[in-house]
Amino acid sequence: MTIDLSFNCQQETTQEDEGKSLPFCMRKKKIFSSYIALLIALPLISLFFLYLEHITHIVFLEHVAAIPLEIMFGAIIVERFLASREKKGRLRQLMHMKSHIFRSHMRDIFISNFNALQSPQITFSQLATAELPELYKLRKDLDVLTYRSVEELETIALSYIEASGVFVTFMEWAMQHDFEGILEDMVFVLHFIQDVRMYKEIYPDKLFVEFAMSTPQGREKLRKMLSDAITKFLDYAIELKTERPRVYEELIGEYLIASEQKKFIGEVPDEMIMQTA
Repeated sequence: MTIDLSFNCQQETTQEDEGKSLPFCMRKKKIFSSYIALLIALPLISLFFLYLEHITHIVFLEHVAAIPLEIMFGAIIVERFLASREKKGRLRQLMHMKSHIFRSHMRDIFISNFNALQSPQITFSQLATAELPELYKLRKDLDVLTYRSVEELETIALSYIEASGVFVTFMEWAMQHDFEGILEDMVFVLHFIQDVRMYKEIYPDKLFVEFAMSTPQGREKLRKMLSDAITKFLDYAIELKTERPRVYEELIGEYLIASEQKKFIGEVPDEMIMQTA
């Protein structure tokens, strides 16, 4: 029986998730427009009460007119400034944390995934010399991922078990810092890891990937895991190339060396490895 090893990177968007799937720049523009409208409305409300005070001579209205301005300067401008500064700090922490886990615990996951790809062929040698426009194009052109064999897909699935601890840590960090999107992703990954672990405990000699792809739900979980690994790695590569190009070069250099080592070990017979050990 031939198994289809192609997976679509583009997930269908439901009406419920329409707002979440908007491009970040569009969502940011919408929030900024609402903020500007509020800043314009509050002074106008103050002017309205001052006008009432002028025509009615009710002194109390002067105090009422001051309330919108107090809200604008105290509860909106200052609070927004503090929230923005706190968010920047959390985003810096997130970048440092991703730098650590991408370069250590999750490295085997990404290397196994990229090396198992039949198409598109994205190599770490290619990423090492790629400029920012090339990275954007690679990310934009991602459509269908096709893998070479179920055995290599099984290697990817098993690599998640070995890295399960980092996903727990990342989930706890996301809960503490209110990153809902990351929290949802980590919960999904941990559920997937549990599926793999339980299946291999019951059927150690069978391939989990073959079982997963025998049902629509299992295939969809596998599709999401594989496509998320590729897209999130390229997203992070673009982020590093833009903001920290030196770290990008170090990261890809480490991946390139580790990838070549894995290929070399795979090509050397087991007998030779045991002799050199």
